[in-house]
Amino acid sequence: MYIGEASKASGATVKAIRLYEKLGLLPAIARVNSYRVFTEEDILLIKFIKLAQKVDFKLSELKEIIVPKDGAISWERIRKEIDTKEADIAKDILRLQNNKKQLNIYNQEILKCLVKNEDCIFPHTKN
Repeated sequence: MYIGEASKASGATVKAIRLYEKLGLLPAIARVNSYRVFTEEDILLIKFIKLAQKVDFKLSELKEIIVPKDGAISWERIRKEIDTKEADIAKDILRLQNNKKQLNIYNQEILKCLVKNEDCIFPHTKN
């Protein structure tokens, strides 16, 4: 199938598919004359890339994972990268929860100040 059909089948834009190819995320796409001809395996790989991006994988990370040095995709390597990404997300969640708590403290201090005086100056906070 040509790139327009590949786009519809995979849900990726034509521009995204071209980018994936340019970055080396897709194997050499067969060509008929100057037209790219995509296989079902290419479509599955494009779908995998899109899914991985949705869960915060960067294209540069994906290249390290899905472009094998020895010619075979390592599912164990993909699994380990998923574990690493889960740990990173857990750290981000904790950091964001702490930020939310601190913002709530700032908001409460400002509200207390406003109740006492509408022209209050932002209160000094403790670190």
